[in-house]
Amino acid sequence: MATEKQIAANRRNAQKCTGPKTREGKFKSSLNALKHGLYAHQHILQTEDESVYQNYVTEVLTQLEPQNTIELELVDAFIQASWRRRRIAAIINQRMNDAIDEVLSSPNDTTEPPLPAQLTSQAIATLEAKGSSFLRFEAHELRLANFCQRTIFRLYSLRKQKTRNETNFDPNLLRKVASH
Repeated sequence: MATEKQIAANRRNAQKCTGPKTREGKFKSSLNALKHGLYAHQHILQTEDESVYQNYVTEVLTQLEPQNTIELELVDAFIQASWRRRRIAAIINQRMNDAIDEVLSSPNDTTEPPLPAQLTSQAIATLEAKGSSFLRFEAHELRLANFCQRTIFRLYSLRKQKTRNETNFDPNLLRKVASH
């Protein structure tokens, strides 16, 4: 059990440790638990270019032209998921290139260089031997790609339904309901 003297010292020390004070320090500490950025609350990581992200958002908004709040929500969900999917694809490519470099730099039993398919296969085997995280990244990418496709499908289905409802609208029906 701690003595009164130790408890008092701990309390004095705790007064000195109140966390980051500056805006930059608070931002950095908000990213402390960030491991890979797959589910980042911040859409832009420190390693990403915000102008590239903003250009991407502008391009998607221009192409999809959301007409109301619901469509805007669907487009926003698509943007965030597709941005994360791009991030994962870049990670996968980098990890594959690193594994290919590792295979190429390892001693080889044959004098002939491996064919590209063999090299890729050996690189995947190298990554799988290191653990299942490579497969998890691929699974995340596939889930996000599917989510993006479903979101676009929902957007176009919503627009199709809206168009169908507008063409089937009978203004006389409104008068008949109002007169009863």
